[in-house]
Amino acid sequence: MQGRYDLIREKSLEVTRENINYWLDHCFLSPRWWFIIILFLLTWVVFIRLTRNEMNKPKILFLGLVWIIVSANLDGIGFDLGLWGYPGQLVPVLPKAYLFDYALIPVTYMLQYKYFPKGKAFFYSSIILAGGASFIAEPIFRWLDIYRIYHWEVWWSFIIYFPLSYVIRGIVEYVFRKKE
Repeated sequence: MQGRYDLIREKSLEVTRENINYWLDHCFLSPRWWFIIILFLLTWVVFIRLTRNEMNKPKILFLGLVWIIVSANLDGIGFDLGLWGYPGQLVPVLPKAYLFDYALIPVTYMLQYKYFPKGKAFFYSSIILAGGASFIAEPIFRWLDIYRIYHWEVWWSFIIYFPLSYVIRGIVEYVFRKKE
């Protein structure tokens, strides 16, 4: 049993080395890599500017943290199961989707929570964000060869994003309700 684990670990290290070599040869300092860096930074700059004087910032930041935890874990699961991959990567180690998991997804949903915190506005904005991410952003990032799907359908993303916006909002509301 121990020998089998060691063999699996060695294969995993071999894949990691291969991925680092791929990243050095095809990603690092390429126009695509610079685009990812700029979009990552720009996303956070926009968030900071739009929430500079926000009174509700701890709640919004907590919501973003929960989105980061959830999206990074779901993304890692999907990546490990071979559902999708990232030919364009910021760094060559897991998680692969730093741009999505640590910038675009959490910032978008933090801004949604800032501007449309509840009711019908939250419902409609959740539909628009889930649809935009699934049917517009994902195809654009596939076209840019930053994201690639293998055993996945874009409408499945919609089905995940929409209820997650409610679940994560519910977690945040519960935590802050208990705090008060």
